Amino acid sequence: MRWKTSSRYSSVLHQGLLLVVLLLIGTGLFAQKLSLVQVKSDLYQLQNAIHQYNPALDRYNPAFDKQVDSLVSTLGVDSIWLFDYFQYCSRLCAFSNEGHFSLGNWQDTVHSGFLANRYHYFPLSIKLVQRRIYVWKDFSEEKALNQGDEILSINGLKTAEILVLMEKMIPSDGHITTYAERRIESGFSWLYYLNIAQTDGFHLQVKDGFGIEREMKVKALERKAQFENSARYYPNQANGAENGIDSFYSLKYDNDIAYLTLPSFDYRQLAKHKIKSKKFYKRIFKELASQHSKYLVIDLRNNSGGRIEMADDMVPFIDDGSNHTRTLRQSLSWKGKLKTYKIRQVSKYRFEGKIYVLVNGSTYSAGSMLARYFKEYGHAILIGEESGTRYEGFSAGSTQYITLTHSQLKIGIPRYHIFFPESQKQATSNRGVLPLHTISYSIDDLIHNRDLYLEKANALIQLDKEKQP
Repeated sequence: MRWKTSSRYSSVLHQGLLLVVLLLIGTGLFAQKLSLVQVKSDLYQLQNAIHQYNPALDRYNPAFDKQVDSLVSTLGVDSIWLFDYFQYCSRLCAFSNEGHFSLGNWQDTVHSGFLANRYHYFPLSIKLVQRRIYVWKDFSEEKALNQGDEILSINGLKTAEILVLMEKMIPSDGHITTYAERRIESGFSWLYYLNIAQTDGFHLQVKDGFGIEREMKVKALERKAQFENSARYYPNQANGAENGIDSFYSLKYDNDIAYLTLPSFDYRQLAKHKIKSKKFYKRIFKELASQHSKYLVIDLRNNSGGRIEMADDMVPFIDDGSNHTRTLRQSLSWKGKLKTYKIRQVSKYRFEGKIYVLVNGSTYSAGSMLARYFKEYGHAILIGEESGTRYEGFSAGSTQYITLTHSQLKIGIPRYHIFFPESQKQATSNRGVLPLHTISYSIDDLIHNRDLYLEKANALIQLDKEKQP
């Protein structure tokens, strides 16, 4: 006898099965697997593409192929989960010792579950201070953690071990750790999900500000629930970036001190505010001259770069002409084409006072390049932490996107080698711009919203003034 199913019952049954599938996907139980053959094929495809498009590979990591072979040799099973596969791809890219990689996007097979609310992940934001992880905001249902509580371990894994594992998955320049640390700080929740574990809950060992340790459990939450909790728990704290011109720059004065903030060189910001770099800088430095500013504090913290001309076109306004090497930089394309960029003539509006530059690990790409120019040509005093991009050169300029055959994951590979003349100011290898004055925060400094970078700049300026006759 054949049973007949009503269309209504069939629809309900279909919806129920769909719900079960979505729940399984959300908990990682229904995650896609790839065969060993497919994984190896994709990894070798990625390896060959990096060779083809990254012209600085042999210079910055001649051991790249040996590291890839060693990584592939650890594939000892018939198949692996998609997230484990993604970790292999991330590590392979990191072997290049370059930071300008794009590891997929929010719509691909690996990441789409975040925006679709299928993934349940870590419901806290954190601050990373001197290699220790502290609670910053708690978006969990339990809401039992306080800002400043130190997280000692998660699901039995010490936070120091978690940091080491995450850093292996983040492509970065040379021996720079500050860039990876700032990346981990800003994206800890989803980096944990992708690179450590997909789990429904977290067993935390924490220590409060009085040194008292305790253990607690926190349930994993999807993106929508975390955003709803954020709006409910922190109603007076706005989310998202500024939309006005302040999101691109600000210029303020305090008597003979000028404070210029340049948080971004993003091409969309330039287009939105109709910024032309040469005219933009001419207007600013002409104004500085009219204000009789003797000190200039440039804030490049969190400037992750963008348009390179925003770095290059600053040089005529800070260069005193004493550097006899008039080559500003060179670029080598993935096709082998070499181009040389010369230093332009010094502007009549060149700033003649003392310059102080604030940098951190998120001062990156063109932002870090500008910090380098300030150090080389502007005799600036740098304050903060090591910038995120290699001082002697790096690969960027434009990106070649490839699609890995079996996962359909899109990887962006940098395809121009940008490099500089031998340094007059910093003789290092595989390091970022190193500040003269290093700044280290405590969690209490962050909670009390202290700006130690700016405090140091103002203290140095005051000291300089006291030395004046």
